[in-house]
Amino acid sequence: MGKFAIKLLLFAVIFLIFDKLFIIVAHFSAEAEANKRLEYLVNGEVNKDIIIIGSSSGSRDIIASQIEETTGLSTYNLCYPGSNVEFHEFIMRTLVKFNEPPEIAMLVVDDNTELLHNETTNFRKDRLYPLVKYPYIWRELSQRDERDKLFSHFLILNRLNKYNFDIRKKRFTPIDTIQDCGSMPISWKPEDMDFEYVSGERPYPVGEELPEKVEAYKKLIETCKTNNINLVVVFPPFYQTHSESFEKRIRQLSGDGVYYYLYNTENPVYRYKDNYFDESHLMQNAAIEFTGELITYLNDLIENEIKIDN
Repeated sequence: MGKFAIKLLLFAVIFLIFDKLFIIVAHFSAEAEANKRLEYLVNGEVNKDIIIIGSSSGSRDIIASQIEETTGLSTYNLCYPGSNVEFHEFIMRTLVKFNEPPEIAMLVVDDNTELLHNETTNFRKDRLYPLVKYPYIWRELSQRDERDKLFSHFLILNRLNKYNFDIRKKRFTPIDTIQDCGSMPISWKPEDMDFEYVSGERPYPVGEELPEKVEAYKKLIETCKTNNINLVVVFPPFYQTHSESFEKRIRQLSGDGVYYYLYNTENPVYRYKDNYFDESHLMQNAAIEFTGELITYLNDLIENEIKIDN
């Protein structure tokens, strides 16, 4: 073997040893996280009767502990602010892969941007990067990134992102404090927050739907059906008139065997501006009211439609 080949081999060995040291970085980035919910999922620690999935409207407007205390059914909120339906499908897929399927899953949809382009929501890769020490996580990222999948199998560095190198212990922000049940209700708002009620029906532009979001929604529905999960699609309050055309489209895509809950549009609580943090999220007092509505619906559903095995 020539000298150059020997040097090249030696360099490769040294580089691989150096690369493996970054396992420590991957480990500490996971330890530094404040939001542990995704790690709980991967470790099979979320075995609940009722699961809530969605974006910020689900995390703010539905209080899982209130449902659990009233119904006696273990309940956990897996909604992530700023997440889209592709991320929700990933959460559901991860849930059933590593945990016992819940009896009921509530999918909270955003009126009417769920399947449309929306700059405020995305697939929350930032929630995955701190957990790249788990093969399941880095494989999901490699499928979504432009990184070489082969290199990711062998090189730790190829799995890391800037998020991993900030190993300072994370802290919850005032608006993103997660309760033990996973919910994130809001009890305060800035004095300068201003928004107006949007009235009237808004035609739903089916032609503007993103194919990848429609496909993710269908996959989520199918995962629930395959795993005998009773799915409830929830239309939460917004500071606007509920879009009937959006609801019709969601029902069309969902097919048979799916339940639906639309908030009580006649309840004056949802027309009172002070009960909203902004046009899309309830304050905690109104979230308690809305959660109470859901509890009544769930109790009726369990009594008349579905059987819960305790």
